[in-house]
Amino acid sequence: MAFMCKKCKKAFRKDMSNYEESDEFCPHCDNHYVIDAKTPQAVIGVEGEDARVDARMLKDDRVQQDPTRSIFSRDFSDRVG
Repeated sequence: MAFMCKKCKKAFRKDMSNYEESDEFCPHCDNHYVIDAKTPQAVIGVEGEDARVDARMLKDDRVQQDPTRSIFSRDFSDRVG
């Protein structure tokens, strides 16, 4: 297989049938060109616009919240069932 080093910009070939740990380095400049893979982690996040432009998604803990403005305080029993 043919490779090209990003550091010294030289091309070289490696035999992948007997690939060893010492083959992870460029033969010209000894640059370590093999990068370990990262395992993806499950994350729950919220995507939004830039907070510097539109800060409506951010909660300011310094301001006291109005309990009547909660979505859970309204009575929706006439709309359910």
